[in-house]
Amino acid sequence: MINTKNIYNPILRLHNNLRDPSVFKLPDRYLLFYTRYVIGHWNLARNWHVSCCETKDFVTFSGHRDITAENFASPGDVVHWHGRWIMPFQSYPVRPQSLFFAESDNGMDWSAPKGFLEKALDLPWNTDQRAIDPSFVVHGRELHCFFVGSEGLGTPQRANLLGHAVTEDPTLQNWRILTPDSPLMGRDRAPDGVENVVIYRAGGKWLMMLSEGMENQHLALAESQDLITWRPAGIVEIAPQPWFSFRHGAPFIWQEEDRYYMVLMGEEDASHRSSLGFLTSADGFKWEVLPSRD
Repeated sequence: MINTKNIYNPILRLHNNLRDPSVFKLPDRYLLFYTRYVIGHWNLARNWHVSCCETKDFVTFSGHRDITAENFASPGDVVHWHGRWIMPFQSYPVRPQSLFFAESDNGMDWSAPKGFLEKALDLPWNTDQRAIDPSFVVHGRELHCFFVGSEGLGTPQRANLLGHAVTEDPTLQNWRILTPDSPLMGRDRAPDGVENVVIYRAGGKWLMMLSEGMENQHLALAESQDLITWRPAGIVEIAPQPWFSFRHGAPFIWQEEDRYYMVLMGEEDASHRSSLGFLTSADGFKWEVLPSRD
């Protein structure tokens, strides 16, 4: 169990913006993956990388490094699949924005990105033909991928919409899309949709924590018994904090023993200045923000 007595928020703030956290637990330490966005022109590929650092206590971090070339972002869950670790992410910001994964034998050394689920770009409800924010879940013999498509980008009617696909293919090349004609959720949750989901078990069911909305972004829950059918389970109430005075989202959640932990992205202002914070929960539903150092 993590000793939270010495952890203060934000746990990590760098010169570059830190977005989209993902945590991978090793026997003696944790790897924290994140999007490294270099402050500057949002639409330049050279400003975006998937990066990684190490920590034993979420107080001290070391070994910051990029694990992808430029034009990649939004690392998802690291899962074990057919004898190796795999991690999903997306290309960004150059169009088409699409889904990729990398492989590793040890969680430290990662392969070059490999594309997957290309047909998500052509779904009729994904009119902007992009696929972003992938999240993996292994359940039995199946690998589930939740991903985000979009419609109306660049207009006041824009929205991010959630899709769902499943495979048994060790190579991740053959997928069955479970949302072929309409998204799993999106405008039904917020006028501008949802993004950045993470899936975990709590209370005898599957929970999905998601970033609800984009302009007024906050956290919300959905729940399921089978990973297929989901129903809303309420907004996650989190009091405003100095390190996310503008908005917060892109949660990553994992369980150790009888506690749940969350690393959360917080934005301090409309310029997208962002950092990472730490929350805990006894049940996976109600969350406590650790104290701020500010």
